[in-house]
Amino acid sequence: MTHEDERARVARRCGAMACVAAATLAACRGGPLAEADGRRLSVEDAARLVAEHSTLPADSQVARAVAELWVDYALLASQLDADSSLASLDVTPLLRRPLEEEMLARLQEEVIEADTVVSDEELAAQFASEMPGARATASQILLMFPPEATGRQRDSVQALARAVRARLDAGADFAELARQASDDPGSARRGGALGTFERGRMLAPVDRAVFAMRPGETSEPVASSIGYHVLRLDALEAPDLPEVAAELRLRIQRERQAEAEAAYIAHLDSLAGLRVAVDAHAVVRALANTRTSRLGSRAGGRPIMEWEGGRYTADDFLALARESPSGFFESVATSSDEELEEALLRAGRRRLLVEEARARGFEPDESRRDSVAAQLRQAIREHARTIGLGPSGDAKVEDVGNDGNAGADQVRAALAAVLSGRREINPLGAVALLLREQFPWRIRLSLLEATARRARDLQSK
Repeated sequence: MTHEDERARVARRCGAMACVAAATLAACRGGPLAEADGRRLSVEDAARLVAEHSTLPADSQVARAVAELWVDYALLASQLDADSSLASLDVTPLLRRPLEEEMLARLQEEVIEADTVVSDEELAAQFASEMPGARATASQILLMFPPEATGRQRDSVQALARAVRARLDAGADFAELARQASDDPGSARRGGALGTFERGRMLAPVDRAVFAMRPGETSEPVASSIGYHVLRLDALEAPDLPEVAAELRLRIQRERQAEAEAAYIAHLDSLAGLRVAVDAHAVVRALANTRTSRLGSRAGGRPIMEWEGGRYTADDFLALARESPSGFFESVATSSDEELEEALLRAGRRRLLVEEARARGFEPDESRRDSVAAQLRQAIREHARTIGLGPSGDAKVEDVGNDGNAGADQVRAALAAVLSGRREINPLGAVALLLREQFPWRIRLSLLEATARRARDLQSK
């Protein structure tokens, strides 16, 4: 290699290094990738986390996931560093749901009357009717009709099914006839055998017919949505009543309680005139698509449902979203108008019940609110420990180095464990929203691609 070639190679290498340095410098000038209550996650730190620990390709989506999780963990770590008891954390937004549940429990216990006494005779009758826990072994000969069958076509198939039943009565072998005549290829190959199944596993008419027969009995043709079935019950396994009595009694009691609640809610609904606002669907879908966490006073007060003397607003809907599992907004955005309407009415009826409970004086007093708040803070501390944060956090900071800041080290260690697959992602859910509403945070989306590029560069070395 000539001196000129060597100089050219060095120049090219220096130029490449300069480009990387320029990109890194530009990222640094843009500020940190993320900030959380005074803590910072630089582009370089985020890139090293991805490069050194991630099992996924280094791209902007991974960089964003790291930044989002870092913000949530860093906010929580910051509060634990300041006060391990979290006494200064305002958990008021999280109190609503558990306190309402207590109010509704009192309403149910003291006001909603349900006959939950189940006599032994009633229990025996229900057992005989349902046979809970029963498993049937059955066979069938299925004669199908076209999906859009006319009445004449259905009658023709029914006549064939009756002829099959007549041949069985005359002594024909069920298995052989199933192989010859059944339109269900799967069971036909097995001589009509459907195997063993519990209630609810077959088409409803088939299910009812099978569990109403005695072993060895063959049914008359049973009509379903796909054709006519000639069924034979080959065996029936059913527990004795004492084995399922306690569970069956509890289920009957719950059903009666639910019926009483439904009747009570219908009564309140009729008195209050609960109705969904004209543009409620559009408002709710817009909120689900934007996934906003806070609205101005005018937008937040927009009614979604109304009733005599009250209403359910956009702010109430966002409160429900904060309390719901992840995926809530996605389910709202993809639901049909009918599904959305029913979900809104359920929320409105719950609000009517809560207001009724409040009017009857069932609202928990201040000491009970303080007790529930203390329980919530304890639950948050325990959740933090599972992540590896706080005084008892088990994050292995030696995996990422130690800069003397325990909370920051724990956050990086927790992220490293998640990225490497050693620990499953443990989202904070409603707690994350609570923290983000109370403390400053920021993610610079413009630096995500720079973070991914830097991570790829580090991986290539």
